Amino acid sequence: MTCESAKSLTGAYADDELDAGVDAQVREHLATCGSCAEAHAQLLALRAGIRERAPYYRAPAYLQDRVRAAVRQAGRQAAEPWRWIAIAAAILLAVSAAWNAVELRSPNFLRDQFAQSVLSSHVRSLLGTHLLDVPSSDQHTVKPWFNGKLDFSPDVRDLAPQGFPLIGGRIDYVGDRTVAALVYQRRQHVINLFTWPSPAPDRPTELTRNGYHIVHWSSGGMAWWAVSDLNAGELRRFVNLYKQ
Repeated sequence: MTCESAKSLTGAYADDELDAGVDAQVREHLATCGSCAEAHAQLLALRAGIRERAPYYRAPAYLQDRVRAAVRQAGRQAAEPWRWIAIAAAILLAVSAAWNAVELRSPNFLRDQFAQSVLSSHVRSLLGTHLLDVPSSDQHTVKPWFNGKLDFSPDVRDLAPQGFPLIGGRIDYVGDRTVAALVYQRRQHVINLFTWPSPAPDRPTELTRNGYHIVHWSSGGMAWWAVSDLNAGELRRFVNLYKQ
């Protein structure tokens, strides 16, 4: 199965709408294709976000009062009051949907989407054999390796003296673009540090998802996302060292 075919079937696959044969083909493709697996993970995260958030956003109280007043007025004037009630209900539904759409495009929601995406990439790198494209503890080997493979040059730092040795790097796929993943280690714990250009600065964020800690910050026109099962304090120390 090609990537184009798999991506066209991702929605139906997520909704269990495919027959058994096609379902198996898509599942097999997602297990071997990082790009399509990432698209599938983003779709699942978006669907979960909509289900979690959409029901809780209602029209403002003043708008509800105005619609109710319009319904009462229409009920007094029209021979078919239920028709006007249906219209008012449709108005409320449309306003609520618009409210939800604004919320789902909010910076917090988009940040959650990126957090889920980098976490999926981190876990996928630990489960498979694609943790490192360039295994090396030398920052002067890892940094040049990305030349010509990305449209930017990641800042690679040596933190071995501080207890966070570099073990290599790889190219990964996050948020519909290729990114650099710099890989560090703390005892037996792996730290994936994802980075890509992001001219718009974003506020620092710390999250915990499924036992993994995530720290995000922006610096020098780049977005940075550190992910690990390290305890939050040690991951925060790694980030602070990297920022120096």
